[in-house]
Amino acid sequence: MTTEIKVWQIVNGNLESIETSMIEAGRREADDLEKWIKTNPIILGEDVLIIGEQVQTKSGPADFLGIDKSGNTIIVELKRDKLPRKVLAQAVDYASDIASWDTDKLSEVCTKFTGQSLEDCLNENFEEIDLEDLSLNKTQRILLVGFSVDESLQRMIE
Repeated sequence: MTTEIKVWQIVNGNLESIETSMIEAGRREADDLEKWIKTNPIILGEDVLIIGEQVQTKSGPADFLGIDKSGNTIIVELKRDKLPRKVLAQAVDYASDIASWDTDKLSEVCTKFTGQSLEDCLNENFEEIDLEDLSLNKTQRILLVGFSVDESLQRMIE
C-alpha cells in the first residue's frame, strides 16, 4: 500500500498540484475546503466518486463517503487546519461501521446525495468497469484531508 500526500491550489479557478504545503505557500483556504472537494472531487484522486456528504455512522457523521473503481468505499475526513493524530482513530471508527454496510445501504446514501442510484452513478462515472464483476465495500480506504499534518500522525501514516 502506498501513501501519497498531495497539495493543491486554485489558479484561475482550476485546481493545480503544487510541491509545497499550503501553509508554506501562505494560503489559508480552510473555509472553502469542503466546497472544493464537493465541486472538484478530482482533488481526492481520479478514481474517487463521492456518493455521500455528512454520512451518519454509529459514531458520528463522516464528512464524505466515496467509492472507487474497484468498489472500495472511501471515508473522507476533513480538518480545516492541521490534521491531528486523533483524526485517524475517528476515521477508522467510521470505516468500521461502514464496512458492514450492504449495497442497499450504499445506494440509499448515494441516492440521497446525488439523486441517482448507486448503480447509475457507477455506470455514469466508471464506464470502463463491469458492475457484475465489482465487489462493493470489501475494503475501506481512508482519506484524511487538511492543510498540514501533525508530526505524530505523519509517523503513523508512514
